[in-house]
Amino acid sequence: AVVSTQSTGKHKEVTLHMDGPLGETILECYNCGCRNVFLLGFIPAKADSVVVLLCRQPCAAQTSLKDMNWDQSQWQPLINDRSFLPWLVKIPTEQEQLRVRQITAAQINKLEEMWKEDPGKTVEDLDKPGIDEDPQAVMLRYEDAYQYQNVFAPLVKMEADYDRKL
Repeated sequence: AVVSTQSTGKHKEVTLHMDGPLGETILECYNCGCRNVFLLGFIPAKADSVVVLLCRQPCAAQTSLKDMNWDQSQWQPLINDRSFLPWLVKIPTEQEQLRVRQITAAQINKLEEMWKEDPGKTVEDLDKPGIDEDPQAVMLRYEDAYQYQNVFAPLVKMEADYDRKL
């Protein structure tokens, strides 16, 4: 869920958790400092038992890597099958997964929209009344002006609120 949230939410930088395998670390390219995790990958160093994080373009494609004893054909992305590699992020145990709150993609999207207005919003705020209320559907014909106003007034207000945010 974290990776899908990042890709749809335009979040590209990651700091690993302090209790994770690598501790509290900001993931960035060794060569240029790029922090976009969707561009980052790693190359194992030939001599040492270490890996080097490099972005796909331009750093991993540079021919100067051969001078540093790195084999650019060994480059692999940090994200595989919509998940971070297990040596980066601790995989939860089955017991931990049972305790996890189940959240849908629609709820994630709604929460991200709410964060634009108030970054302090939580998943509990999704259950509050009025959060998921959609406006009435627009009809082709209306019985009277009162019905027309009841449908269009909330839409006009929503558009005005959206324009104010921009």
